[in-house]
Amino acid sequence: MKKRSIFSRIGPAFIVGACIIGPGSVTLMSRTGADYGYQLIWISLAAGTLMAGFLAIFMRLGIYAEETFLSLTARKLGRWYAVLCGVTLFTVDATFQFGNALGVKAAMGAVFPRVSPYVWPVAFTVAAIVFLFALKRIYGVLEKMMTFFLVFMVVAFAINLVRAGPDLAAALRGACVPTIPAGVDWVVIGGLVGTTFVIVAAFLQPYLVKAKGWTEKDLASGMIDTVAASIILTLIGTMIMMTAAAVIYPADEPVNFGVMTRQLEKAFGPYAKLIFSIGFFAAAFSSFVTNSLIGGVLLNDGLGLGGKLESRPTKIFATLVLLIGMSTALYIIHVEDARGVDLTVKAITIGQAATMLAVPLGSIAMILVLCDSKSTGGRPLWGWAQVFVLIGALVLLGIAAVMYVKIKPQIVDLLGFG
Repeated sequence: MKKRSIFSRIGPAFIVGACIIGPGSVTLMSRTGADYGYQLIWISLAAGTLMAGFLAIFMRLGIYAEETFLSLTARKLGRWYAVLCGVTLFTVDATFQFGNALGVKAAMGAVFPRVSPYVWPVAFTVAAIVFLFALKRIYGVLEKMMTFFLVFMVVAFAINLVRAGPDLAAALRGACVPTIPAGVDWVVIGGLVGTTFVIVAAFLQPYLVKAKGWTEKDLASGMIDTVAASIILTLIGTMIMMTAAAVIYPADEPVNFGVMTRQLEKAFGPYAKLIFSIGFFAAAFSSFVTNSLIGGVLLNDGLGLGGKLESRPTKIFATLVLLIGMSTALYIIHVEDARGVDLTVKAITIGQAATMLAVPLGSIAMILVLCDSKSTGGRPLWGWAQVFVLIGALVLLGIAAVMYVKIKPQIVDLLGFG
């Protein structure tokens, strides 16, 4: 009985977590550790702390609010603003999605090198679409599947980290002493924040809370769920970065999928590529379905069509996220073939950073909704939590401003327009 009560507390935050720990996270953490050693661990921890706080705050919104997040936004700022938010947040998820598609291509290509790389984005996109429309009740299956994927990744990366033998003193300095390395690539910084502090995924939290049917009596259980998932998220990201720092840093060549598999060689030897590919696949496919649902439900709600995961419009918009991501990935694969170079890691890095460009509208909405006691039936957000919301919004707006300046040349070069 006790065991059942513990597992019953697992829920929305674990689904969000499986979305966050996708190929973008694995790639960014690996590249950061390979290029900068342990120096940027503090950014990952700070971003993870922000994500944990917002998951808890949006969980609370889902319990107390009678309306959905973008319905409340429409009430405060007008339907036109909610529509604009829905569209921009939809584009964020479409951008995340092409990283997921490229991640599946890289993982499966390592296991089946003779199969055309064009096959995998198409095959997994079709599988995800079938998954969306075949299930009448999506939430329960998502909860079990995503929890499994998260636990699987923790075990794999923890074993590897122990075998890698990281410099714990250097890691502690990197975690506690904020530094920015000379000549740092600011797109990597933006991607690192964007892949950990995924505010658009936090926006999904109240919709998942309502889908699970939580009420005020579940608030304590919800906090346990949020804390547990947030610790796992932070652990996975930190372990990946520390492993790359121990095994690859300083990288003497561009970090690609082959270089990343070296992280597992100390633990798994000749089976490293297979194990890393399985873990990378788990990260990618778990993000496929959840990420597309985020875009689908937010666009659906922004348009005033409701915020239910199982509704047909939500599934149609989620399918559109999948198709846009697949098409973009196929174009990047085409560019790779034309140039004869591997652009997967570079494309995922730029894609993760580019998601920050579309968050300002959502940041403004969340300040107004979360800090208004009317949104939660007269239960005001604690004073310190309101300050936390403002800090998070400032971080998002600041990173977005930096990305507007820094990312354009890299996007032009990636797409072959330069």
